[in-house]
Amino acid sequence: MAPIENSGSREQQNGNCSDAEVKTATQKSLYRIKEEYCKKLKVKEAELVEMEITSYGTLLSYERKKCTFVKTEKNYLLVRNLELKIGVELIQASDEIKKNVVSYNTRNTALVDALKAVMKTAKEAKMKFGELREAGGKLDGCMKDSCNSGQLKIIGCADDDDCNDSNKQFEKPKKPDPCRDVCHILKELISTPDSLFQDIDIIFNSAAEIIGIQSFSNIKTLEKFQLDFAANAKGFDDLIQAQMISGGVSLKKAQEELVLVIKTLTQSGYTLYNKRNEVETIDKTTSYLCCHKCTCIDDCGCDGDNEEDNRLKDCKCKICQICKDVTEIYSGDGQSNYDSGD
Repeated sequence: MAPIENSGSREQQNGNCSDAEVKTATQKSLYRIKEEYCKKLKVKEAELVEMEITSYGTLLSYERKKCTFVKTEKNYLLVRNLELKIGVELIQASDEIKKNVVSYNTRNTALVDALKAVMKTAKEAKMKFGELREAGGKLDGCMKDSCNSGQLKIIGCADDDDCNDSNKQFEKPKKPDPCRDVCHILKELISTPDSLFQDIDIIFNSAAEIIGIQSFSNIKTLEKFQLDFAANAKGFDDLIQAQMISGGVSLKKAQEELVLVIKTLTQSGYTLYNKRNEVETIDKTTSYLCCHKCTCIDDCGCDGDNEEDNRLKDCKCKICQICKDVTEIYSGDGQSNYDSGD
């Protein structure tokens, strides 16, 4: 916004507007008054120009302060939204990760204890099954030993080698119920321990491999990761918080400065308006005093040869002459191109 041009009032050199010779004391008095108004007009015009420049400078200051406020507010909103979208979520996520890590470590400790118990039990069972397999091997050796063939024949676990068919005509005595499945039981005692030993060996090796995998996974390292993550998350959030607080202070300051410059701009506008009114008033007054023309009786007919019979003509012409005299007193020569109206 460019400064508004002044009213362009006429610059008076002195109270004698027409440079005519001063004839009467009344003219001197009027010229002195007009001289005062001319000087006052110059001062007011200078004040008006100064006020226009001041108002323009205030307007520029307002535009800068407004731009500063808008940018400061934009930066503050950016940091605030970053805190709401990232900072708060990050801190809460850190707390949730901490809970999960504690839970993982608790479960991991329970798993380690369970695996150790399984490993210990499997080891003990393997030793026992080894002893059982060894006993089964000894039993198998005993059954294959010829020294024990008689006992096996007695319990019916070995064929009789008697070739006399007459002896086979006699029915073998029945075994009592507790010994009826003795041969099957003996075979199971020989074959089953080996299978059981293979199974417990698989269980033992599987438990050992699981413990190895669990040790390799090393869940304990999550504690350090969680602590580092929590520290970094807090540091990042603290930085955002500090920037948001600093931005809030800057935004408040920018708003206060903007409010102040708006008040100053408003005050400057009213002051400029008042200055223009003052200049216009003094300019009109000076113009009236310097270029006065009495128009109270226009075209009175006193200057012509009109011999109209009118009993008030003489009075009218005298009044018209007074107007002319007043014009000469104001202007010095009665010549004026300014028509101020009634």
